[in-house]
Amino acid sequence: MLRYGERLIQLWNDWQLSAAVLLSLTLQLLLLTTAHFRRSTTPSRWSKGYFWVLYIGSRFIAPYALGILSRASKGDADADADIQALWAALMLFHLAGVDDFSALSLEDNKLWERRAFEMVINVVTTGYVSVRYFLDPAFRRFIGPFALISLAGVMKYVEQVFALKRATMDALIESVLGIPDASPDYGDFMDRTNGILRSGCIPSLNASEQGVFFREHTSSEQGVVGPNSGADPPSGRVTNAVHTPKEAMEIIDSARSLYRMFKVLFADGIFSFKERRHGQAQFRDAEASWRAFKIVEIELSFVYDRLYTKASVSRGKIGMVIRVASLLLTLAGSLYALIVTTLHARQYRLRHRSIMYTLLAGAVLTDIVILVARVFNIRSPLYRKWLRCCSAKLVNQRRWSGYMAQSNLVTFCLKNLPSESELAATLRRLSPPGGSKEFFINCASRVLARTTVSLCSTTFLPADLVKELEAWEALQKYFEQSSLFEQTRSRSFWKYFKKTWHVQVRDELQDFIFKQLKYEERQLNNDRERESQGNRAGTSYSREEAGETSQQNHKKVRDPVTARGDQVLKDEKITGIEWSLQEKEFDESLLIWHIATDLCFREENSSKQNGSADDDPGARQTRKHMDMATELSNYLFYIMVVHPLMLSSSTTMAVKRCRDTCAEARRHFLKRHIEAKTRYSASSSRKKEDASSNANEDDKAVSEENAHVSLLKVVEVTPLQASKVKGDKSKSVLWDGCSLAHELTRTMADPARKWEVICKVWVEMLCHAAVQCGGYQHAERLKEGGELITFVCLLMTHLGMGKHYKTEVGDSYPHLSAYDTA
Repeated sequence: MLRYGERLIQLWNDWQLSAAVLLSLTLQLLLLTTAHFRRSTTPSRWSKGYFWVLYIGSRFIAPYALGILSRASKGDADADADIQALWAALMLFHLAGVDDFSALSLEDNKLWERRAFEMVINVVTTGYVSVRYFLDPAFRRFIGPFALISLAGVMKYVEQVFALKRATMDALIESVLGIPDASPDYGDFMDRTNGILRSGCIPSLNASEQGVFFREHTSSEQGVVGPNSGADPPSGRVTNAVHTPKEAMEIIDSARSLYRMFKVLFADGIFSFKERRHGQAQFRDAEASWRAFKIVEIELSFVYDRLYTKASVSRGKIGMVIRVASLLLTLAGSLYALIVTTLHARQYRLRHRSIMYTLLAGAVLTDIVILVARVFNIRSPLYRKWLRCCSAKLVNQRRWSGYMAQSNLVTFCLKNLPSESELAATLRRLSPPGGSKEFFINCASRVLARTTVSLCSTTFLPADLVKELEAWEALQKYFEQSSLFEQTRSRSFWKYFKKTWHVQVRDELQDFIFKQLKYEERQLNNDRERESQGNRAGTSYSREEAGETSQQNHKKVRDPVTARGDQVLKDEKITGIEWSLQEKEFDESLLIWHIATDLCFREENSSKQNGSADDDPGARQTRKHMDMATELSNYLFYIMVVHPLMLSSSTTMAVKRCRDTCAEARRHFLKRHIEAKTRYSASSSRKKEDASSNANEDDKAVSEENAHVSLLKVVEVTPLQASKVKGDKSKSVLWDGCSLAHELTRTMADPARKWEVICKVWVEMLCHAAVQCGGYQHAERLKEGGELITFVCLLMTHLGMGKHYKTEVGDSYPHLSAYDTA
């Protein structure tokens, strides 16, 4: 046994360095070939784990190999120690990383100083290895390749550190701030005014503003056109793709100009009327939703390159020089080492020569691929005319996942309901010995009698019935407590079940969202025009009257930033359900509408399953609205549960409200499920042949198909609000959502209109959440394929809607003149 252990130790000592360098090369090649897929990969545990292993492994395997080389020497290593010393330069080359993966998260950019310190340590370690082996005459023949490859590695390593520094939010803000603006000199102007007054003249002021209101549609004949409410896209295009190089060049140029102007959005920067004017000019075509989303997709790819790759350094002239120089140095060093090894092949073992050839080939291949990718990137057609023939292919490449995550509260609460065997086993533990089967049947037959416990004292009931009802209550409490414990035992209860899935962001949804945004833009421009005319008309009033007129006009202006569905209800003249939007916090309204939308969707599906499918265009349009509303509802619920910081900086109340709602829904479904199971067992044991024919809706176990029935039945019998009955300790909004579903069905009997309104409300909620989300949270989600909410945020900002527009007038240019009173 001891001899076997010694052999293992000897085998490890012999192969650990070779295994480390080969593993480092493998990680390097995997990063090289798969890193660019990260921006367009649907987030999952496997993709996150894959890139995490590659990133962490590439940072620690190479230093481990350097540590082994720094401890070895010609005297205590094998005869190939000199050829192994060359591997230190190649490990430094690996530590420089690849162009498409410089940071795993935004926090890595903040640690650029630590990465710089690691670079110094690794470079010093590589130099120490060369000095330690320099005394060996056999190693001196490798000094040339060692120096060349080390120089290439240091150049790329320094570039990586500078890329991390430039990817920080501070650097992003600094790149667009410009020089400080002290504004026109107010003190000098007042001195001139006082001088005129002292001379006995009357000063006259004529001030012109730099910013003039920009209105896209100046023709009064166009008016305000309502959005195309889910209508089919124009039939002029067969597919949403770019077919000509000219069209592709326009999209690339628009995306680049928008990126340069609006990249500070991800650092919560501010914009002026100039940015609004430029952004609105890029989206004048009201029917080009596919073009708008493609422009934003490429713009977000530029942002991803800035934050998570070396693009901030490599895309410039210095980056091209570094790539060409690195390739030449690596190629020269590889050829030099190949010649030296071939001339002295007998002095080295085949294994070590093969490993060195593999490492050198991997280094040269890495530089070639990086240089080719640098030449054929999405920006290249703007600077190289001979690449414009490939611009359409570059534009049509997917640069985000194209999917949005889905989560559903009812589906989550229906998970892992107890089966009939679990009910029987629990009742067997609670029942008296020797009569578990009879007790179960007898208890099931008297389920309905448990309501009498709340009406009269148990002292008036038979003793055996009291025992059975107590056992029944114990059964319910057992499953309720067990379920609630599973949900709330962890800090993030949603992570326990992992109940999420993804659906593709369809063209119909993109078209509907963009048309709604264009409609809001036109309405906002009209309101601003009216406000501007009112302000100009108010110049003849006194200061107090002009101020009151300005305030009244300001109140009439639509504000897409604060609208979160209530504006849709006003436009559609729908009353009676405003309480769900105006009197609630945003996360509370979102949860209420999610429950209501889901219940309406389930009820609609249930009613259509019983009847024949209608294939007329109106029914198809209603179905589109249903699907879009449900997908947006599930998506925003996913955002609230998994990424609550994207909705609000204070997530405590939102998380508590969601947990309490899930707990109450789970308790309700457990009660109805146990009742249905026990009723069915009792009826089947008494009369098995008629069990199926006598089964009604109450006897069915709770499932995805009939979960809405038990919830809607509760709110149909009473108009009382749940808060008046339960108090405010629990923040559950389950019954508020059920009441809203009932009100939506009662208020809008026409399904087509109901689902169109619901879909518009969810688009407005999505827009509200998009502009309220911080730029850092938007940037953080780019590493996992991107989010639809980020697209909406950029579209709203480009169309002039958002909270980041702080400069509406610009500098004022006053012209002061004097009039003689005589």
